[in-house]
Amino acid sequence: MPKLRIHFTDLDLARTRLKLEIDLMWEIISSVQLLQHADGGLAFGPWRRRVREHAPRDGDLRAAIQTLMTVAPHATYFPDFLTPTPDISDIDTGVEAVLSTPPCRLREEIGRLQPTGSAETRWLAELADGKSAALRQLRQALRRYFKALIEPHLQVVEDGLRADRADGIQCYLRTGPEGLLRWLGPTMSWQPPVLTADYPVDRDLHLDGRGLVLIPSYFCLYHPVALADPLQRPVLVFPIRTESRLLAGGHGSGDHPGALLGTTRATILRSVTNGSTTTKLARQAGVTPATVSHHTSVLRDAGLITTDRHENFATHLITPLGLAVLTSNPDGTP
Repeated sequence: MPKLRIHFTDLDLARTRLKLEIDLMWEIISSVQLLQHADGGLAFGPWRRRVREHAPRDGDLRAAIQTLMTVAPHATYFPDFLTPTPDISDIDTGVEAVLSTPPCRLREEIGRLQPTGSAETRWLAELADGKSAALRQLRQALRRYFKALIEPHLQVVEDGLRADRADGIQCYLRTGPEGLLRWLGPTMSWQPPVLTADYPVDRDLHLDGRGLVLIPSYFCLYHPVALADPLQRPVLVFPIRTESRLLAGGHGSGDHPGALLGTTRATILRSVTNGSTTTKLARQAGVTPATVSHHTSVLRDAGLITTDRHENFATHLITPLGLAVLTSNPDGTP
């Protein structure tokens, strides 16, 4: 498989940071990619159904989706200007940053796209030339798409990012930037001074003292994404863990796992999505370690968790069946 190799210096390590706020522009563009394939159905099926329900009844939304698919195709390349500086935190500022891209950069980045239809070719050419109508169409598409498909889902996105970031923050506090880079797996590997990741194409990125902004993304799927232009401020957008998405998404109302398993076992099952020890589970559930051991034994026998034992420590991990229990609907719908 092709690899992305990111080369660090000591200064780059010191300047590497994890973004703690949602990056709306990356979430918009990553979600547009998702609409162009059918992967990730377990995590993104409900969101895709929302798109299918709303788009046929909303001509402006259909036009917005088509516009964004044209400028951000599901391919090995889409323009960097669509995802401006990671310091932007609100949609209005983000959209205006996209629209204020210098003309020379617009022409260069859009020129690398390979549209498949004449209408797409014509609009992209007008956008590359900075024509006001084309820029206005892109502005309207970004705003309408966000309003209809991202904003209603925003709390779920933020919950998923928050859950995933928690482990990364702890790794950074315990072991510094290198611990943070080691935490990024499983498709990435830190072997100082190079971070290697599965990638659509073979590529080397030298940070040259600029550091790296790590951006966790709810809608990013399978492999991380770096800006195509190595001269831009280096960022690495990476997918959060599937269990973080599933638990954030939830389904329906009420504590259905609690009704099925009991409150304490449901709490334990939720707490082992990223792995947890018996002692930590006891603190989280408010019971004794002996009580946790009893409940984990029941959950393990039911196939909902596994337990990895090393010396005097036992680490409990959720299984795919356990995830299905946590995210299932009581009425049987996915």
